[in-house]
Amino acid sequence: MKPEDFLDPANFPPDLKWVPEHYKLHPSDPVYLLIAWHWKRVKASEDTLSATAGEIKAALDNRLAAIKESTKGVAAVGEALAKVQAVLEKKPEALGRQLEKELAQPLATAVARLQDLERNLAPVATSFATARRHQTLAALLVGVALGTLGSLILFLA
Repeated sequence: MKPEDFLDPANFPPDLKWVPEHYKLHPSDPVYLLIAWHWKRVKASEDTLSATAGEIKAALDNRLAAIKESTKGVAAVGEALAKVQAVLEKKPEALGRQLEKELAQPLATAVARLQDLERNLAPVATSFATARRHQTLAALLVGVALGTLGSLILFLA
């Protein structure tokens, strides 16, 4: 903008038109030029600020929309986690019942086999106990016999 444009009183805003009239400033007065220049600079700054404010508002609106969408997603995840937790809380009971159902027959079969084996091995266990007693008695008798023979040899020699 040229300085001549500043000097035109028609270019002044209504807020500042009273200043040259009140103080009787002539357009060639340097104060008049300084006021006009300052007003143009302030007006340019206001335009820049309003444009920047518009851009910031648009950016914030976009971010707020994204945050709202995110909160909906977080709420949906929270609900899904609550459902999963409820299912998992019921799962141990269901797994226990299922495990009991599946293992009842094999366990009963195994217990029956062990009882049969115990009945079949009972005579063998008694024969082992008898054999152990016989072995102990035989070892005792062999010891007595060898001791007697050893003492006879010592006394006769």
